[in-house]
Amino acid sequence: MSSYSLLQAMTGVRYDAVTSTLYINPRIKGDFRSFLATEGGFGTVGVKNGKPFLEVRQGEIPVGKVVLSGHARPF
Repeated sequence: MSSYSLLQAMTGVRYDAVTSTLYINPRIKGDFRSFLATEGGFGTVGVKNGKPFLEVRQGEIPVGKVVLSGHARPF
């Protein structure tokens, strides 16, 4: 479990299942990709060319809104 906190600290990725919101507030500059695991599924999440992305590999991760560095975006 402690390794997940390191990922969250570096990438700023947090998923709120109650509001179906994906928060991304990266501490690293530029593009990045990281692992994301939730109760309903897992996959990769990150930023590419300044835009957030989520690639679900198994299960479901319902996302209605993405907040990238404090700015809400429809998803």
